[in-house]
Amino acid sequence: MLPTISSTISVSNWSPNLTAGPEWRSFEQFRLGGAAALETISNGSVAVLHVKGSTFNILRSEDFQKLIGLASEVHRLKEGITLVLTAARIVGKYPHDPDGIQMLYKSASLLRESSMLPERDGHDAFHITEDECKEHGQEDDDVRASEILRPIL
Repeated sequence: MLPTISSTISVSNWSPNLTAGPEWRSFEQFRLGGAAALETISNGSVAVLHVKGSTFNILRSEDFQKLIGLASEVHRLKEGITLVLTAARIVGKYPHDPDGIQMLYKSASLLRESSMLPERDGHDAFHITEDECKEHGQEDDDVRASEILRPIL
């Protein structure tokens, strides 16, 4: 006997409730704001930059990573549902075929395997520990910039 699939589970506690953030009518206005202009973009908000007939939406890395994760999950579910529907059609055509029933069960099970969205925190900050400083700080390696090989383009 095949085990039953349990109730639907939530794939994430995050929902894309993005709000309107700051807006700049020109790149010059944005540029004059400098880094402080970017700091006005809070988590969960989308800033808008208008440049020569084009509009750009700017959001924080955390929100972007969550949107990418959500889009990946939607794509996975879309492909999975197509697979389950194909297996269901086969079972509908051959209802007594144990291989078809097993394929339907396995394909439906694949949809619920992922309980987390595929998201990442963004880029890791570069950090050197004190031990690394002590270990590598004792060397007398002075490298001149003129000695560093440059790629030939």
